[in-house]
Amino acid sequence: MSFSIEGTRNYTDCLWCPMTGHKSMHKTLLSTLLLMVLSCSGNPTSDAAQKHSLIVHENNQPVIAAPARELRVATLNIAHGRGQSLNQLLVAEASMKTNLGQIARFLRTKNVHIAALQEVDAPSIWSGNIDQARFLAEAAGYGWWGQASHASLGIADYGTAVLSAVPMRGALGLDFPPSPPTAQKGFTLAEIEWTPEMGTQITLDVISIHMDFSRKSVRRQQMEELDKVMKERSNPLVLMGDFNSESLAATLMKRAADSERHLHTWTDDQSAHFTYKQKRLDWIIVSGELEIVDYTTADDPLSDHKAVISDLRLVK
Repeated sequence: MSFSIEGTRNYTDCLWCPMTGHKSMHKTLLSTLLLMVLSCSGNPTSDAAQKHSLIVHENNQPVIAAPARELRVATLNIAHGRGQSLNQLLVAEASMKTNLGQIARFLRTKNVHIAALQEVDAPSIWSGNIDQARFLAEAAGYGWWGQASHASLGIADYGTAVLSAVPMRGALGLDFPPSPPTAQKGFTLAEIEWTPEMGTQITLDVISIHMDFSRKSVRRQQMEELDKVMKERSNPLVLMGDFNSESLAATLMKRAADSERHLHTWTDDQSAHFTYKQKRLDWIIVSGELEIVDYTTADDPLSDHKAVISDLRLVK
């Protein structure tokens, strides 16, 4: 669907966007209007960012093997598992599971060791009562996963997640301050214990982030909250997600350079890495302890975004 503010994003994340040209228009309008009301009333009462510990879930039958020297990571906004559909309330549960199954096969086939996901639903009416992080982790064969719900709206409950084939020793979620009328955003931070070579074990901070699509001012505020957390921590960092901005990543990396974090990303042809229409909104950014060996934007039609995959290596 189409709705745009400040030239960034358009889709059902705004929860109240009008839709036309669909045989189920009345049902869609009713659902989005209801979600608009919920988005304005269901968020936390506090205007401050909220940090909370997360449960690290473990799969006793993992399929994806832990990596050796190189770590393959990926980020994808899964669009609530609706695939190419305009609104997930119009997607049958069986179709949603099919879409999620395609994402799981993609992650498994590409041998992605750590996946950062956005717009991941907890069980709700909105998601067809599917726990999407669990579904994807088990279907793809990940050993560990953590998920944070940032937008708990009554009939909808969704946020970000990290799935990992590498041991996850802890996780926290951060909810950005509420930003009505758009749904609340935030990130999941997972502590990953990686052994890139014999006798060397490091703890990585892996962040899956989702930022506001509608207003630059809100994204700047969200970047300040992210910056606070990064300054509190010293582990090598892999920052991935839907920034809903083509310029914010550069601003973040400049700040980090000034603070000696030395964040960097793949900088070849920008047009080769468009992830949403003709824009590069989804990024993988790493700190100076890590080298980016490869960086690919996949064409697989898994959602309204394209997945980004990168191979990383520890700098000696």
